[in-house]
Amino acid sequence: MFKLARHKVILNTRVFDVREEHWKKPGGGTFERHTVVHPGAVAILPVDARGRLLLIRQFRPAINDWLLEIVAGTLEKGEAPLACARRELIEEAGVSARKWKKLGAIFPAPGFCSEKIHLFHASDLKPASAEQDEDEQIEVTAMSVSQVRLAVKKGRIKDAKTLSALMLAGI
Repeated sequence: MFKLARHKVILNTRVFDVREEHWKKPGGGTFERHTVVHPGAVAILPVDARGRLLLIRQFRPAINDWLLEIVAGTLEKGEAPLACARRELIEEAGVSARKWKKLGAIFPAPGFCSEKIHLFHASDLKPASAEQDEDEQIEVTAMSVSQVRLAVKKGRIKDAKTLSALMLAGI
């Protein structure tokens, strides 16, 4: 069994840490890895009364581009995933949901990051409002299932959490 021998934080940011880790291998020997230690996140697939999916378009500095994706956000310390999902849906899409279903969870980049994203389906929506984070510029777009399928096929939706949620929801 692999065993973490020691680690040290080499970068501490507002959202995540980067650790230098030294691991012991089962048969002897060691190796080093650098891991992004992330608190986890949620992603929500909201569906309105007309069966349309509410997606958001937002600028992602890490890729210097805009993405069409589902609502998502980072867990705050001690926050339960469903509570985070409820908060993020209001902040990013301007709606709250009366019905929630857990779709599952994914590890989007386990080769270097510990982030686990909890995926939810939200329905029975009603308008709600809250302030967006200061670094967010978000446009909400309602799309039919066929429009979303076409956007996936044409490569307009390429975000891993969104593709995973669509698959888990059977879309």
